[in-house]
Amino acid sequence: MALLPPAADWYEKKIAKDEKMWIVLSVLVCLIMFAWMIIWHVYGKQNPSSVTYRTTPREFSQLCDAFNKKYQVGEDQGIPVVMPPAGGDVFLMAQMWRWSPVLILKKDQWYNFHISSLDLLHGFSLQPTNMNFMVYPNYDYVLKFKPNAAGEYKVICNEFCGVGHHTMIGKIVVIESESELGKYGYSAQYINTSAPPGNEPPAAPLTEEELAAKGAELYKSKACNACHSVDGSKLVGPTWQGVYGSTEKVMADGSETEVQVNDEYIRESILTPNAKLVKDYPASMQPQVISEDEIKAITAYIKSLK
Repeated sequence: MALLPPAADWYEKKIAKDEKMWIVLSVLVCLIMFAWMIIWHVYGKQNPSSVTYRTTPREFSQLCDAFNKKYQVGEDQGIPVVMPPAGGDVFLMAQMWRWSPVLILKKDQWYNFHISSLDLLHGFSLQPTNMNFMVYPNYDYVLKFKPNAAGEYKVICNEFCGVGHHTMIGKIVVIESESELGKYGYSAQYINTSAPPGNEPPAAPLTEEELAAKGAELYKSKACNACHSVDGSKLVGPTWQGVYGSTEKVMADGSETEVQVNDEYIRESILTPNAKLVKDYPASMQPQVISEDEIKAITAYIKSLK
C-alpha cells in the first residue's frame, strides 16, 4: 500500500502491458477455479450433506449414548467401541478433544452417518482417504457412507479447536467378517444394555464407592482425562488428585479470589467452566452436556482421589 495518495488523474492513464497480462491471467485463474468448483461438486462426491437436521448438543449426546449402549462391543482407552448393523444409522460425536465412538463397519455395506459437535467447530477428515467435512454444533449432518476397503482408518480434526487439537484422533475399523475382530483387539460379543420397559422395582441408591467407580468411567468416557490428571501431573487443566476440600485461587469477573473445592464448586465448574478459572490455567473448556447424576458420580470420584 502506498504511503502517499496517487495523482488526481491516475485513472486516465493507460494500463501498462505487464499489468494487463496479470489482469488477464487473474481472470483466467478465477474462471478455472469457478469451473473446477462446479466439476468437483458434481463428480468429486465429497459435497456437504444435503440432509441436515437442527439439533442440540444435549439431544445429540443422548442419541449417541443410546446408540453406544445398544451396539457396544468393547472399549478403547475409555471410548466405546460399537459395531452397528449394516444399513442402519451410525452416530459420531465430536467434542474437545476426541471423536466418539470407535466404529466397526462392514466392507461394501451402506450406513447413514449422523455427525455433530457438542461444543464448537470441528473438521471430520478420514485418513488416509481424502474425505473432509466441517462439523458444526447444533446441526446433525447425515452422510450416506459405504466403506470399500478393509483396514483401520483415523478420523482427524482439521479445524483448530484449542490446545488439545492435536490429540483429537478417532478411529474407524472396516472388516469383511467378524472373524477379523480379534486382529484389532475387539470381541464379536455384543453388549446390549438396553432392556425393554417393565415393572422392575427402582434401583437402590448407589453407595459412595459405587458412585466413585461410575465417576471413574465417566472421567474417561466424557474425555475429562484430556485436560485433568488424577496423579498430580499438570495437563491443560488442574489435576484432580487431592483437590477436593482444598482452597484454590481463581479468576472470577477479572478479579482474583479464593474458593473452596466442594460439591457446589465442582458442579459450577462442569456446567460453567469459565466462570471461575483456576489461576494460571487457560479458558479453553466448553460447558459440558451432562446429567445431574453424572455430576454426582464425578464429584464422588474426585473426592476419592486423595
